[in-house]
Amino acid sequence: MPTFYDSIPANLSEWIQAQHVFWVATAPLSAEGHINISPKGLRGTFHVVDANHVWYEDITGSGIETISHVRENGRIVIQFNAFDSPPRIVRLWGKGTVYEFGTPEFEAYLPPDKRHPGARSVIFVDVHKISSSCGFGVPYYSFVGARDTLTKWNTGLERREQEHALSSPVNDDATPSHAEKGLVAYWLETNMKSIDGLPGMRSAHLSGKVPESRLVKDGKVIKEENETIVRAKGGVHRAVEVRKETDWVKLVIAFMLGLMVASIYGRYQSGVMDLLEAFVPSI
Repeated sequence: MPTFYDSIPANLSEWIQAQHVFWVATAPLSAEGHINISPKGLRGTFHVVDANHVWYEDITGSGIETISHVRENGRIVIQFNAFDSPPRIVRLWGKGTVYEFGTPEFEAYLPPDKRHPGARSVIFVDVHKISSSCGFGVPYYSFVGARDTLTKWNTGLERREQEHALSSPVNDDATPSHAEKGLVAYWLETNMKSIDGLPGMRSAHLSGKVPESRLVKDGKVIKEENETIVRAKGGVHRAVEVRKETDWVKLVIAFMLGLMVASIYGRYQSGVMDLLEAFVPSI
């Protein structure tokens, strides 16, 4: 049986922030509209403010369903799963608010030194119900590593915006211009409405701010300590190979240590026997 709470218990708050992936579900008001569920998985993008408020950094992608649905009706549920023991499923129901890139609220939550490349909004959730259930039907999975494909792709889009801004004359009275194939152009192409035609992004593309993330350096993602970055081409296989190689090295080391111990013990035993043989004739 699930356990329900009116606020997030401290133990669940700590567990939530340690997970590598979560799911966000929303739906339009229309009975014919498409329900949406989106997986989210970039480390450091989900935050618990207090027992009834959470927010996550919404990274640019090909869809805009969550923003569109939250803007229309506010309904949202966020789910976390345990993939190792003990089993657990946690759901957070709440009312969401969207703060797009370029707004004061977005800048307060995500200044350049905290913003991931491609962040287009902050999804803030006022949580009113929490559930924790067994999750016995969820299979075991081992976390291999994070993908860096989306981050690098967004970094490239933002670099075009920055280069465009440096090469364009400054005119505060003019409508902001943007790179032809930059981040804003992608928003305009794919993020303006949901698959049901609901409005998507409203203001980020009109902002005169140039997207910037100081979580990247020289075009490369600054890796978090102890985090494995998995490459898109054969990355999972390579990560598994590294793990197997590590296990093999451990076995070799253990074997060598065993030989050393056996050798020392053999020499010690031989020395004892020599002493006994030396004293036995004189007894």
